[in-house]
Formats: sequence, C-alpha cells, structure tokens
Amino acid sequence: MIVDDDEDDIYLMKRALNRLQESARMNLDLTFVCSGSEALGEIDRRLVDNSLPSKIFLDLNMPGINGLDVLSHCMAQNILNEVEVVVITTASDPDTHNLALANGARTVCVKPDSLKEMSDLLSSLLAAE
Repeated sequence: MIVDDDEDDIYLMKRALNRLQESARMNLDLTFVCSGSEALGEIDRRLVDNSLPSKIFLDLNMPGINGLDVLSHCMAQNILNEVEVVVITTASDPDTHNLALANGARTVCVKPDSLKEMSDLLSSLLAAE
C-alpha cells in the first residue's frame, strides 16, 4: 500500500513501479490511497478481511491525519510485526526520522525527486522482502 497526498509523488511512484515491473518481471499488487484517513480505513478493512499488505510506503506530511497518526494506528492495531512500514518523506531532519522510527516505522527514506532515484529506492526496498 502506498499512502501519499501529493499527486506528483504518486505519479512518480507509479511510473517507477511500472518500470520495475517491466524490467524485473515483478508482479506488484499495490493499493494507492491519497490521505491518512483513507489509509486508516483501508488498514481496518484489510484487518477484517485478513489481507494486510506486507509493506506500507507512507508519507508523513499530509493534512488532517498524517503519517505519524497512521503509524500510531498501526501500533494500536498491533500489526507492525506483520506489516513493514517504510516512511518515504520530504523531511530530511534527523528528529523527524527518529520520531517515525520510534513510532514503529521500520525504515525512513528521503523522498527522491527523479524517476531513476525513485526506481532505485523502491527496487532496493522491495528486494528486501
């Protein structure tokens, strides 16, 4: 699952993932949600269906329910042992990264702004499965 409110970032991630699927013959079944509140609903629905994703790529800076709120929800639902949450954010300061890690993120990465860098990042994160 990919959670991000920025249309340009979602477009970049989709292009990078399509490129990965074509070059590595990966078959990725990804759900894109555009807000923290949508993410909470999707997580709760998947809990009921017993179909949690193996990874959640999560933006932190979203209006309303933000990425830290989503992490807190994941922790409260006790799913962080099953679901790897990877924060991909524009925030580059160590305090923000440490806060995300303290709230259950497995990894925190600075969001790249080019297709090649995004492809490389997602490839390395998906290869770690």
